[in-house]
Amino acid sequence: MRTHLGEICIFDQSAVIEVRTKILGLASAFGFNSSMATRMATSLSQLVRQLLLHREPGKLYVDLDELYGEVALSLRFVLSHKMTVPDVLREVFDDTSLVVCDNSREEIRLRKSLPNLPGSLSPEFLDMQRSRINMKSRAALLEELREKNQQLEKYNAHLEELVRERTNELQVANQRMQRDLDAGADYVARLIPAPIRGPIAIDWRYVPSAALGGDTMGYHWIDRDHLAIYLLDVTGHGIDSALLAVSIINVVRSVTLPGVDFRHPGQVLKQLNDSFTMEKHDNKMFTMWYGVFQKSTSTLTWGGGGHPDALLYEPGATEPVLLASGGPMMGMIEWPEFEIFSRVIESPSRLYLFSDGVHEIHLEKGGEWTFAEFIQFMNVSAPTGASKMDHLFHHVRKLSGTDQLSDDFSILELCFNAKSDSN
Repeated sequence: MRTHLGEICIFDQSAVIEVRTKILGLASAFGFNSSMATRMATSLSQLVRQLLLHREPGKLYVDLDELYGEVALSLRFVLSHKMTVPDVLREVFDDTSLVVCDNSREEIRLRKSLPNLPGSLSPEFLDMQRSRINMKSRAALLEELREKNQQLEKYNAHLEELVRERTNELQVANQRMQRDLDAGADYVARLIPAPIRGPIAIDWRYVPSAALGGDTMGYHWIDRDHLAIYLLDVTGHGIDSALLAVSIINVVRSVTLPGVDFRHPGQVLKQLNDSFTMEKHDNKMFTMWYGVFQKSTSTLTWGGGGHPDALLYEPGATEPVLLASGGPMMGMIEWPEFEIFSRVIESPSRLYLFSDGVHEIHLEKGGEWTFAEFIQFMNVSAPTGASKMDHLFHHVRKLSGTDQLSDDFSILELCFNAKSDSN
């Protein structure tokens, strides 16, 4: 039967004094005479000094073992390096051995039978010995304090140099990372088609955040009668979010979803949801609004997942029609069918698609700009000669009190021109 008394960590020179003091007191308490107690303490402190030469931490476990009615003091030194058992230990202890536990750990095991004790090994007595083992001696504390002071002086001497080196390294790393983010933002922007003019005019603004988010958008003619319009936002920030957004948008632009008719938003959304699951993409999800305008019937069909509602301003209206995105966050869960909506578009009308970075603005004085306040702003015409999107961007920067927004600012404006419908 084994009774655990405690352990002593061996990590610096203070352990030499600590082991010698504690083992001397422990041996005396267990009835060893003064000479033997001193030899045991001295031999063990010498072993600790030898261990510290390797500058690797170790630990001394102190136990009582009882076998066939005989009680012995059992000591185990757990090491992280190879060494031999000193001869002085064999002269002091009844049994010494070196046991290889695994490739990175060895144990020196020592055993010394206890002499006849003046009293029994009562629970109270054992608790006293546990307290002895687990309490640092005054000398050990002073030694540890001295070592720490020396280390502190050494660290202080080199601190300024280390800080300067680390600062330079961080500056270089930050510059490299910023170049990568800038390159990523430029690449995403180049993927967005150029603005178009005519019966259907499309313009957009894309201003990436400092950390580069996962926004992107696009539009293309599926055939002569059907125009696809879409905007998506991948969760998170950084190159990984941007790359996932680019992967999704390239699939849509290249019309490469097997078995999908891109004139039907429900098929596109379901296949994207099944293809870009969060389990396959580092737990990243995305929101998306996808619509198709049929020119011959002036009908817009759309759907989405987790995305802000698009705003449709019809002729003479002072309030927008909200074109809802009714599905769940894309890539999060399987979804059997995405709800699709249709509406005949009267001309002239304006349609706005955007990401949450356009309206979820942290105000400079605290609080948030609400979606209702965003709608109120959009209901008011921009100053003469100014783009509504530019007017909005300048406004949200003023609200946030910074030129650099915390999220990507992405908005697309589609204008339906009645005078050119015959084209």
